[in-house]
Amino acid sequence: MMTSTVLAAFAWWAFLICAVYLVALTVLLLAMLVVAVRENRLRADEARLDDFATVRHSPFTIPVSIIAPAYNEEACISASISSLLALDYPEYEVIVVNDGSRDGTFQELRRRFELEPVEVYPADSLPTSEIRQVYRSRQHPRLTVVDKDNGGKADALNCGVNLARFRYVCCVDADTVYYPHALLSGMRHIVQDPQHVVGVTSQIALSRHPERTPRTERLRIDRHPMLVFQTFDYLRAFAAARLAWSRWNYMLCSVGAFAIWRRDIVSELGGFSTSFTCEDIEFTFRVHEHFRSTGTPYAVLSLTDIVGVTEGPQSVGSLVSQRARWQRVIAETVWRYRRMFWNPTYGAVGFAGMTYYVVAEVLAPLFQILAIVAVPAGAVAGVIAWPDFWRVLATVAIVNGMFTIAAMLLQQRAFKTFSAADLRYMIALGPLELLLYRPFIMFAQVKGTIDFLLRDRRWNKFERNPRGGVFSPVSASRGLGLLEQRSLPENALPLQ
Repeated sequence: MMTSTVLAAFAWWAFLICAVYLVALTVLLLAMLVVAVRENRLRADEARLDDFATVRHSPFTIPVSIIAPAYNEEACISASISSLLALDYPEYEVIVVNDGSRDGTFQELRRRFELEPVEVYPADSLPTSEIRQVYRSRQHPRLTVVDKDNGGKADALNCGVNLARFRYVCCVDADTVYYPHALLSGMRHIVQDPQHVVGVTSQIALSRHPERTPRTERLRIDRHPMLVFQTFDYLRAFAAARLAWSRWNYMLCSVGAFAIWRRDIVSELGGFSTSFTCEDIEFTFRVHEHFRSTGTPYAVLSLTDIVGVTEGPQSVGSLVSQRARWQRVIAETVWRYRRMFWNPTYGAVGFAGMTYYVVAEVLAPLFQILAIVAVPAGAVAGVIAWPDFWRVLATVAIVNGMFTIAAMLLQQRAFKTFSAADLRYMIALGPLELLLYRPFIMFAQVKGTIDFLLRDRRWNKFERNPRGGVFSPVSASRGLGLLEQRSLPENALPLQ
């Protein structure tokens, strides 16, 4: 009897606490969505009014150094680098850093781009692992390849920064295929306000095999359910959240697959940190801390333009491995910069940005575990009214679906990303997300939190999706102008 009473009390309080958390989180997300709607309208109008041709041909357009770290990327490296060499941008260089790959990544680069060794003496402003040799491409004078000992992605990025010649660096992933307008889409905001805009990131689409991304036919989403569910995550993150963060300048995560930074800031702040699981979110936090603490005006922006296609995990194991790593680095970063939480010195970053990360990311696994434990406790105590339980669960699914649909509509309004058939498919699949996808994400978040507490810093790169058949790398042709390319559904997701 005593046990039943204790379990009943525990279940009641657990449900109450989880309900309060859920309501608070919903209000927070709703507030961000309202701001995102306004910001999306502004960004969509800018995209229509911007004179891309003038920016592309202007002698004042700022040159960029693109840095692509590569570790065991043999399957996609040729397609990725070919897409970078085909960017529609007046002046840039591509620096590929082979970070001690153990597969055929370097051999594929050497074969595909006809590399030859050169004598180059990079700056030593940022410490890195030892460089074995620097190469240049006989085919593409703008392509430099560095072969170095393994030091991790942050170390490889720092190596690229030491070699970079231009004022801005664009950090990309070597497993991602980029659209021709990618760099111009991001840099146009810097060109318009170089005094204040110090960083820009943008959205990446998902595919099981980005190296097969077509460029001459109508693009469609990858309809594998696991990829569609991940697309929902990306849409909510970029269209419904990071737009709001950009509006009030507390955008705290520039994604590693596409992040433009002013090079002097990267060097001044000591480069990308090798002490964290991932480098992207931590460096974004560090930039905000630096400028807020010094009182220097600045801006870090997130766009919703889809600038490329990256590989998304299609198996549960690979998904959990990836998302646990993301959860781990969020916990590491929030803990490292905990002094910014509700600190007036850091303005919106401390009050809004840190609040979001603490409530919606760091604490989420605790409430998820509490809710999961409360259900069997309540069942044993006999205090669960199952019809009410299923109604609450259905309500949560509907609310989650509403945020997803809102994010899709924001994206569609700005860029006409999805076909009508794809929209119908995604909307039909949406209600299943809570049952078929969220449990794995919850498990990954719990695992990532435990790994953080155990101080596990391993990268745990997810296992690549199975390959078969002959790959068809993206053409490096630059025959089409940007406006002609944008008249196609360039921002749509890839057909598989």
